[in-house]
Amino acid sequence: MCLWTQRSRTALAVTAGDAPFLRALSHAIAGIGEPNHLDRLTDAIAAALPHDLVTVTRYSATEPPRFLSHRNFSDELARQYQEVYFVYDPFGAHWRESRKAGVVPLQSFASRELKRGRYIKEFLASSVICDEVGVLLEDGGDWCLGIFLDRAKTPFRGQEVERLGKLFGVFEALHLAHRRLTEPPSAPLATAVTVSAETRDSALPPSLWPELSARERELATLILAGHPSATIAERLGITPGTVKNHRRRIYAKLDITTERELFLQFFQYGSKR
Repeated sequence: MCLWTQRSRTALAVTAGDAPFLRALSHAIAGIGEPNHLDRLTDAIAAALPHDLVTVTRYSATEPPRFLSHRNFSDELARQYQEVYFVYDPFGAHWRESRKAGVVPLQSFASRELKRGRYIKEFLASSVICDEVGVLLEDGGDWCLGIFLDRAKTPFRGQEVERLGKLFGVFEALHLAHRRLTEPPSAPLATAVTVSAETRDSALPPSLWPELSARERELATLILAGHPSATIAERLGITPGTVKNHRRRIYAKLDITTERELFLQFFQYGSKR
């Protein structure tokens, strides 16, 4: 089956004069099914726009993110991200809440008061990053692969983000082709996603958050599974307002104020088991 969609062909036509990008793209195509696929795919994405740093992270709806690699980024900052700042990462929150792959610029989170948050104010400030844009690709189950281009001084312009968006179909097709060649044939992609969804909705460990009522534990399980409030209300047969009230009581009992802190407690519990 041909993986190169009309969108992919259009994107290639737009960049026909970009020799460095086309060379990197050809290497990425040759890397499909090979151990160095991720490096070559990252090279292709990095060749699409001028940048200063590159980071690669895998996000899950139910587990801590995994910082896979970086270029021109210090090992100490990578450690800080994995130990402290991952819970404030807006891209991880985006994946948990929407499960939407695509090109996601940091600027798209401005309405969430991100500028006053620890991710920008502390983490990005200490890493001399002023702006970043992520290419999020579905990576099996509830995971996605995030390949990020970062800049130290000048923000990405709208037309640059648009260019990356036009190329997204190419990157998506490359990674999907690699997954189809390397994932076990006995576990088709659709089946893997279904099994993962069932696993995510399993009950919380009995020793985690014993102060919560049975209903609150049920709701916390759905939050950790990445379901938005509207979906939780529909699944439990209650109103969105009731979901909001349950959330407020859960946060009060756990002495937290945000969903990110709920995930952090959950991740920390899992790491100690």
